[in-house]
Amino acid sequence: MDFKTLYNFMLKLTSAFENSKCRKDFACGLESAFSKILSVEKIKIYILDEFSFILKDFEKPWENLSEDESMQIQKVLNSFVGSKESARLSDNIIYMPILEETKILGALKIIPDGSIDLQNDFFQIAPLVQKQISYAILNFKSREKMQLNTKFYQTIRNIAKIIETQYELSYILPVLGEMIDGFIHEHLIYIFIKNKNKKDFKLVWPANIKDVKIYGYLEQLTSKSGIILEREGKVGIFPLLNEQKLLGAIVACNPFDKLNENEINYLDEISKQASITIERASEYMKILKDATLDALTGLNNRHQFALRLREETAFAKRQNKPLCCIMTDIDFFKKVNDTYGHAVGDCVLKNVARTIKKELRENDIPSRYGGEEFAILLPYTTLEEASLVAQRLRAAIEKKKINIEEYNIDGVKQLSVTISVGVSIYDKSMKEPDMLYQNADKALYEAKEGGRNRVVVYKP
Repeated sequence: MDFKTLYNFMLKLTSAFENSKCRKDFACGLESAFSKILSVEKIKIYILDEFSFILKDFEKPWENLSEDESMQIQKVLNSFVGSKESARLSDNIIYMPILEETKILGALKIIPDGSIDLQNDFFQIAPLVQKQISYAILNFKSREKMQLNTKFYQTIRNIAKIIETQYELSYILPVLGEMIDGFIHEHLIYIFIKNKNKKDFKLVWPANIKDVKIYGYLEQLTSKSGIILEREGKVGIFPLLNEQKLLGAIVACNPFDKLNENEINYLDEISKQASITIERASEYMKILKDATLDALTGLNNRHQFALRLREETAFAKRQNKPLCCIMTDIDFFKKVNDTYGHAVGDCVLKNVARTIKKELRENDIPSRYGGEEFAILLPYTTLEEASLVAQRLRAAIEKKKINIEEYNIDGVKQLSVTISVGVSIYDKSMKEPDMLYQNADKALYEAKEGGRNRVVVYKP
């Protein structure tokens, strides 16, 4: 092996160590490096899980290896015990042990694209390569732990901050679920709330659950319960408690592996913070029940919208005046939250609300209906006029540049969003005032199904 080839190999290897952002990047980087000195078909990394001591695929630690694959790699690991070999050729496959000092942590499996012999130049530099790769994998795992701890504290902080701008449980609980799921991503996460004056629990996030046995586990919960582990630790039930009151539970489930000590501790702390947030939201709801404004946007809240809807429909019927309703929501808003965080999502909501208010007349009635959805009542407005107002709103929001510099998002200083809009008009034949906004909501659904960033007028 000449110096240039060796240099390029080591350069690629170093690049893989330093620039990989995830395990897949790391493995791909190794393949790219080894291709400088070998004709490589595939490289696989196997690591012993530090809690279960079960062999895992480095790239997909959430999946169990097949029995044959696990036995094959375990046999290889056993063969390296007490050996000073840095690499071994077996059935035309190269194996290298991954070490922490003298302790074997796993193995590197290099599948060449063609035959290879023990005289290959690779085996001359194998001791150096084996040490470098072992060190890099240990360093990578250490960095992952630090990132996990950082992400944990960010999750705790974000859960605590939700209550500053949100108080509706219907909005808060899915946000909590997404935060926890993004942190504990190797487990299925469920959030349940205890039904008032009943012993049963209601699933509030995600939308459904196939494993109905979890409901049976929940029946064990009381206001004095601690963490409950079922199925040999593969299911963890973490009670949501506040002042000796059982609010609900967070459930983490992995069909293959049991929760390890770190995951249990993380989820325990997250559950405690979530309990405080849910209880505060409930208290806020009691206080704000008689309030009229949404805390985040400054528009009418949903409760006030319902009151104004009844007032305006009664007036329109009595005076024989036209009344229209606009229902609108922000397109792909979940993607904004997932990509930039909920603080940026709140910033977007405030800016959209500000634009809506600016584009309306003084006697129009804008409200935040919930989440990213807004409802607007337009008194003395024909359907044609309401359609023009809706188009004006849609265009104004599409043009709006939302400044997010203060949130320090790498490479992103501004955001643009679009809205989908549904429009309807009040008809005296409507049995209930709610039919006005329900018709607008049907048109909104049609606008979203039709491609978003558009206005649809409801047609009976």
